[in-house]
Amino acid sequence: MTMDRDPQLASVFKNAEQKYSDEAFTTRVMSEVESRRRRSIIAWSVAGLLLAIIAWFLVLVVQDTVFLLTQILPATIIDVENRWVARLLAPVNSGTGLFGLGALGLWLAFRKLF
Repeated sequence: MTMDRDPQLASVFKNAEQKYSDEAFTTRVMSEVESRRRRSIIAWSVAGLLLAIIAWFLVLVVQDTVFLLTQILPATIIDVENRWVARLLAPVNSGTGLFGLGALGLWLAFRKLF
């Protein structure tokens, strides 16, 4: 390492120096921290409220869509004569059951990949 100093660089640092009293500096920094904390709390509260409102409307839309799908889709995919076999296959012998298995498979694949 060399002991030579660049005079231009030293002048930049010298001009940038500001003298703060310890109490004034601490007060200024703490007031800025408090101000940012308040703004952050307000921003997160507004974002949460907006997300809750959007979720409320989306739930209504999704609920109506699911209701319409239950009216359109058949109750069973394959008619099974045996009552016990029909009950055993009931969870996967419907469109919603297959959709649920597909969604579960996608979720498991996503978890495995990421």
